[in-house]
Amino acid sequence: MMAHYLGSISRFSCLALLSFLLGACNQNSVTPSQSLSPKQVVAIAERIDQRYPKQPDLERRALLQQVVTAIDNMVFVEGGTFEMGDFGWVGEYDPANMCKWPCGVPRDELWFLVPKADSRPLHTVRLDSFYMAKYHTTIAEDDRFRTFTGLPFYNMDLTEEDRRDGLTRPYRLRVPSMFKPDFPAYSKLWQEAKDYCLWLGELSDLPVDLPTEAQYEFAARSGGRYVVYATDNGSIELDRNISGNSAIHPVGAFPPNPLGLHDMAANAVSWVNDWYAADYYQNSPVDNPQGPGTGTEKVLRGSDSLSTPQLAMAMWRHSDKPDLGEYYAQNSYRCSIQQSGPLK
Repeated sequence: MMAHYLGSISRFSCLALLSFLLGACNQNSVTPSQSLSPKQVVAIAERIDQRYPKQPDLERRALLQQVVTAIDNMVFVEGGTFEMGDFGWVGEYDPANMCKWPCGVPRDELWFLVPKADSRPLHTVRLDSFYMAKYHTTIAEDDRFRTFTGLPFYNMDLTEEDRRDGLTRPYRLRVPSMFKPDFPAYSKLWQEAKDYCLWLGELSDLPVDLPTEAQYEFAARSGGRYVVYATDNGSIELDRNISGNSAIHPVGAFPPNPLGLHDMAANAVSWVNDWYAADYYQNSPVDNPQGPGTGTEKVLRGSDSLSTPQLAMAMWRHSDKPDLGEYYAQNSYRCSIQQSGPLK
């Protein structure tokens, strides 16, 4: 009888152990990660389950995959020192065939690239290492964030103009081709973009945030190189490394810059963390500048599908109110990890 009892315990223990191992293997096999340890992935899954117990299991698994993929798509940017701002170029140049700076011309004879003085003076900046998202946050990712946090989907309400025109379906349902899951997320509010990045950080237990303006320019210029355009070769080749029309494209549709970052030059502009001040470069600190302490406008970097190649310059500063008033396809965001060491 004792032998039978011990045998039952043994069989029960083996079954329990097998069940545990299969469960653990299933959790990790569903969401393999190149940059996170299995322990970190399991911890993310537990945070999601604890925070969103009422969400369907499939949705929680999809969110786990989204978080892991977002972290895996972070590109490590080794820190360093560079000259931030308008470093100048020769007076006549061909955007499709850029020379190697300073193009055989003395630096003091180079022309300003940006007409506005807010990209000057050229100043020294020293950055710690960080991580930058390979792509803009997508509509699919932003939608899941909204689903889990209770935010409404944008462009899902009839406007007064729609009603006046007798329309019964909101814009997002009338023109689904403008809201493909792999398009850059539409962004109206700077705070929503920041909140997405912070939310990703809370779930991953990593210091995720919007990049600073200095980080964006440093990464767009592939570690602070003297390149005007954040393309694969520093030049603009329409329909090969940048769009030749005004249409929005899926993230990653064109080749990345040498660091492996896509669409730093075009497709959609990106919110960054900094407040804007036209004279900030005159008193910017050398080490890891964060922008002014306060302001009325936020900085956006990069360029969009509607703008001329000139506005795709890596040192061009854009600014706008933190609330744009509408959700635009050309305004988006990408996140960064404010950590200089390994993620594991």
